[in-house]
Amino acid sequence: MARPVSASRTRPRIVGIGQTAFGRGLPDTPSALAIDASLAAIADAGVEVGDIDGVCRFTSPFESVAIPDIVRGLGLTELSFFAESPLGGEALGAVVAHAAHAIGAGQARNVLVYRSLSQSRLGRFGRADEGPGAHGGATAAEDVVVGEAGNNSFSWPYGLLSPGNLFALTVNRYRHEFGVPADRLAEAMGTVAVQQRAYANRNPRAIMRDRPLTMEQYLASRVISSPLRLFDLCLENDGAVAFVLSASGDRTATGRRGVAVLSATQSLSPYSEPMGIYTEDPLEPFPSAVRDRLYGRAGLTPEDVDVAELYDATSFMTLRGLETYGFVPHGSGWRHLLEQGVGPDAPLPVNTHGGHLSEGYLHGMNALLEGVRQLRGESVNQIRAAEIALVGAPSGSAVLLGV
Repeated sequence: MARPVSASRTRPRIVGIGQTAFGRGLPDTPSALAIDASLAAIADAGVEVGDIDGVCRFTSPFESVAIPDIVRGLGLTELSFFAESPLGGEALGAVVAHAAHAIGAGQARNVLVYRSLSQSRLGRFGRADEGPGAHGGATAAEDVVVGEAGNNSFSWPYGLLSPGNLFALTVNRYRHEFGVPADRLAEAMGTVAVQQRAYANRNPRAIMRDRPLTMEQYLASRVISSPLRLFDLCLENDGAVAFVLSASGDRTATGRRGVAVLSATQSLSPYSEPMGIYTEDPLEPFPSAVRDRLYGRAGLTPEDVDVAELYDATSFMTLRGLETYGFVPHGSGWRHLLEQGVGPDAPLPVNTHGGHLSEGYLHGMNALLEGVRQLRGESVNQIRAAEIALVGAPSGSAVLLGV
């Protein structure tokens, strides 16, 4: 394996991770969940609460817990740096990059990043009957056409109000473009759902830890938005995760391995906002130029990646992620899944925590924690000798981690 040119002991490192339980209808408020996850991450890092001098988060409406709430709730003395990033899952790479740059620039020493989600209290992201304004976006009739997130005039007015509706169009376009038989594509997406469920069955943190899934069950499940079935779609849940970035060395105060942020990317071009927006190439959620930056800054290639944790709002996103991150040629992800899969014995194990489909949905942040666990050697589905992990989200947002 090629060693990343940018890896050194001076690179910002993730030194602590924490999370709450994931589940439906958790009794705690979003703020309480965020505080619990943050305290767990701080303790895991072996630093004091007063050592935290930077905080990053997703923007509202995706993140409902404001940074001042965290400052007061944790009892922080002062923040010398704080930042937030918009556009939902596309913020994944951004919040990591913000934290890493702040440390590199000397604006902060220890930066806390958190994500708290309470769909039982604040509403589900996929509730079409609540309309596009359910989470603080467009509310007036005219805003349905031009909303806060961009121009949705070719989606919302035509009933494409939930992620399942929108992603189904992309899956059908993929099947048409690459001539994939419908039954084979279903088996490929089913492979993702079944094998990620098997990971979750060994993961005590996973919502679906006690619910095995077979291919027969997957194929027999009801169609939600053709061709997407029930088990192709991510979970709806409450929970929170957090992590701490620091400029510390290879080992943390608790003796755990610090995981270096080798590269973090974000990208925004015209009409590349998530969901309801259609770019010139609707099948390309991660531009090739951004992929080149992701690997180039770390001095790596796709062949150097030992384990990938890919954003999976649907099983198809795992399939397509294999292609867009350069692990398999375009149009061949379905065949790769049928022949190789994503399980622990696959050439590239993917979503070893169970993913959004079976562990829980935290906008990709739980995938980042699993990447850290893999490189620490602490995952319940540990991949042998894992040294490089890719954590990927749509539209140019990704992170490469290394030890």
